[in-house]
Amino acid sequence: MRNARPVCAALCFGLALGLTACSYGSTSDGPAQITVWDVYGASSPLDKVVPEFEQQHPNIDVELVKLPFDNLYDKLAVGATGGTLPDVATVGLLWAPQYTQLGIYADLSPYAEGEINGEPLEDVYPPGMIEGAIVDGSLYGIPYDFDAYSLYYREDMLAEAGIDEPPQTWEELVTKGKELTKDTNGDGKVDQYAFMSQLNWEHWEPFLRANGGDFLSEDNTQATFNSPEAVESLQFFSDLFNRHEIALAWTEGMGDPTKGIKAEDFAMFMNGPFMMGQMRESVPEQEGAWRVSSPLKHKTLGTHIGGTYLSAFATSDYEEEAWKFIEFASRKENAAIVAEEAAPAYLPAAEESSQEPDEYFGGTQPMQTFLDISKTGDPNPTVEKWQQIADILDDAVEEAVVTNNPPKPILDEAASEVDQLLSK
Repeated sequence: MRNARPVCAALCFGLALGLTACSYGSTSDGPAQITVWDVYGASSPLDKVVPEFEQQHPNIDVELVKLPFDNLYDKLAVGATGGTLPDVATVGLLWAPQYTQLGIYADLSPYAEGEINGEPLEDVYPPGMIEGAIVDGSLYGIPYDFDAYSLYYREDMLAEAGIDEPPQTWEELVTKGKELTKDTNGDGKVDQYAFMSQLNWEHWEPFLRANGGDFLSEDNTQATFNSPEAVESLQFFSDLFNRHEIALAWTEGMGDPTKGIKAEDFAMFMNGPFMMGQMRESVPEQEGAWRVSSPLKHKTLGTHIGGTYLSAFATSDYEEEAWKFIEFASRKENAAIVAEEAAPAYLPAAEESSQEPDEYFGGTQPMQTFLDISKTGDPNPTVEKWQQIADILDDAVEEAVVTNNPPKPILDEAASEVDQLLSK
């Protein structure tokens, strides 16, 4: 998932009372006019898709509106109450599933009927992403790019420490991590850490899942992140910073983690494929030094699945046209354009791009690593109060690491809060 927390304070509005907003589209005679909100920024795959779509669909005009990623969810909240929502948007259904629960998105299942461009959805998208998009039999988005965490590592730093291969397990992370943690200038302070992580639920999740833990019960009615497996995983995560002293905690006040990459503060971290583009842009001088390996294994491989979807909105006057745009953008040749910025969720396009050597990563094929793990990741729970739950989890993870206190009481207290939320 992206390293930005959706701002959802505006969610405590009257969506549940009924949506009154209308789309930008005009109902007058002439071409249908659909508006697409896009969070990809200045360089977007949709820049190339829109002109071709309009050429093939002369009765549909598309206005592509580019939004800062951090502002999307506030704009959705304001739009839902203030009268303006787009017809289509690139959104993260799993980042803020309360929007799905409260009815802001259109149900695409009558248009899709289980397929995209004639192919079964389950055959061409990561299973976890399809699972996260379906609620009570309704389909609220088509996956556009996927996010699944794997291990980034500096091959030259490992080689200098006499390490031939990156760690594959928790135990190897500790043993090899001690060789990679160094005081390079002799002042008694660590200058190069083995591992870096942010202190939030997203970065704890690979450890939680690798140990067989989960966030909520199968019916999403009770917290399970204080189970013995979860407690053990958070203890290990905390030990990386406190007991073993091989990990650097990257806090919000430190800015973007690419600053630490540029400063060579650490040799490894876990994150998703979108970080590849950020590294190319922010740290071009380290081309050839980095590699990507599978996420760390304990009882099993641990990762999550997330990413961006193309969704339509329940307020649109042009639902059918919106679906046509979504389906067109999801064609293989158009999905392949996503590989220029992120990892295509349309698996045939991702598989094709994964065969290309990536010079930034030493001529290896890092996309293949992400593609392989994407097929095993689990989505976070699709519950209305997920963002509140995520905030509670963030606080618990940070408290456990910063205070170095036993995680069980911390997780028990957090679970009690979550159980109260879920019971309301």
